[in-house]
Amino acid sequence: MVIKKLKLMLYAPGLVIFDPLTLNNFLEKNNISRNDLLGFFSENEKIGQEVISKGCIIPIYEIPELDDHYQILINSNQDNSLIPKENHIFTTNPFPLHVTSGNIIISDISAIIDWDKNYYLNYEEIKDESYDNCNSVQMSKNYYSVRITGYCGNNLKSNKEFGYILNFSATEKLPHFDFTKSIDEYNFVVDPENRMIE
Repeated sequence: MVIKKLKLMLYAPGLVIFDPLTLNNFLEKNNISRNDLLGFFSENEKIGQEVISKGCIIPIYEIPELDDHYQILINSNQDNSLIPKENHIFTTNPFPLHVTSGNIIISDISAIIDWDKNYYLNYEEIKDESYDNCNSVQMSKNYYSVRITGYCGNNLKSNKEFGYILNFSATEKLPHFDFTKSIDEYNFVVDPENRMIE
């Protein structure tokens, strides 16, 4: 069952998924006041891994900015049957996500390059006036295992459609995330013009 289908423009090269309350609580607990969270987490590897492993943030980069929208499918059905399997490019191991506010933000990565806690904590009140590089989805408060499937061309509309399926599965505890490979070593690119052959 697909919960929601979104379209996002990227004005910065990546996506980020987070519950704003969960992330803000982590920042306050660790006395992090810097706005450039991406830079901070990159420079402080241990806390950068902790913010991911505790389910505060799912970063997906590098992904190129394009003159077109990325399709984002929010899915609670793990079989990905909405998009034919032959159109899947990759599926990740599960990312942990802790939802504490009942609301998750899906944005381009500018959200953590220029963090504005008041904007994201109050996003539901202003979302209709926000830019097309950010959206939100209501999600029950819980721990989640989130697998990301990249796809290109679902053959139902056009071969140019591409994007990501976010598969949410509620869990009793957060799944373990394997840091043997850093986030920037993953190839999350799905659009055919920029995807490098592996």
